[in-house]
Amino acid sequence: MKTSRSPNRVSLPRALSKLGFASRSTAHKLIGNGSVLVNGSVELNPHRWVNLQSDRITVDGNEIVKTERRYVLLNKPTGVVTTVSDERGRTTVLDVLGEEGAGLAPVGRLDKDTSGLLLLTNDNELGNILTSPGAVLPKTYAVVLDHIVRREDLAQLRKGISITVNGQEHRTLPAETRLTDRNALELTITEGKNRQVRKMFEELGYSVLTLHRVSVGPLRIGTLREGEFRSLTPEEIAQLTSWKKQKRPTGSRKIHHQGKKPFARHRQ
Repeated sequence: MKTSRSPNRVSLPRALSKLGFASRSTAHKLIGNGSVLVNGSVELNPHRWVNLQSDRITVDGNEIVKTERRYVLLNKPTGVVTTVSDERGRTTVLDVLGEEGAGLAPVGRLDKDTSGLLLLTNDNELGNILTSPGAVLPKTYAVVLDHIVRREDLAQLRKGISITVNGQEHRTLPAETRLTDRNALELTITEGKNRQVRKMFEELGYSVLTLHRVSVGPLRIGTLREGEFRSLTPEEIAQLTSWKKQKRPTGSRKIHHQGKKPFARHRQ
């Protein structure tokens, strides 16, 4: 008769991720260089199973204990960079959060000139799922352009257009559009290429005046003003943690193959 595996018994890299200490890729590196001890002994085998309740795990002499998982939704102001620190002295998203940002990291990125919804968390496992290259997470932006939107351009956005990404041509997946004014619309995409939204409109002959992200998956910016933030509700956390990787639609296409790049590096 089969017995179910204890939920507290996981691989060592996953344990470090579940404890909120490191991503799995970082955990593999720490294990490989001998930084991780299990019950006082150096463990070099990343396939080692450990019990989260009974085994003692230390990294570089510091015992790793489970920390409370935190999820914060920020309305990022323009002029703020999406990093935990900045060697040029620019204001970061953690500066905006102040003490509330301790231990958190942004999930994905918005460029300096883009405002709107940004999730920050210390849940490395969830962050990795949401930012993985295969994740299909719809993101909606409120876009204001420098001139009247042409109907034929909306149709083109819904079909997909060619933009340049890292020096190579990329065909975007079909987007959803909703006109909100003569020169403004909401655009929903499921990709996250570097400055993708701006490049899509530049390709069609527009300049983006303002770009504001209003939703990511089940999360909505709501009435939060720029610079304001709040904790996710239990319902929002449940929706995010149940989010599964989905296959890219058959419309996904690249004119030139590109190597995998972490989604977290991409900006709008």
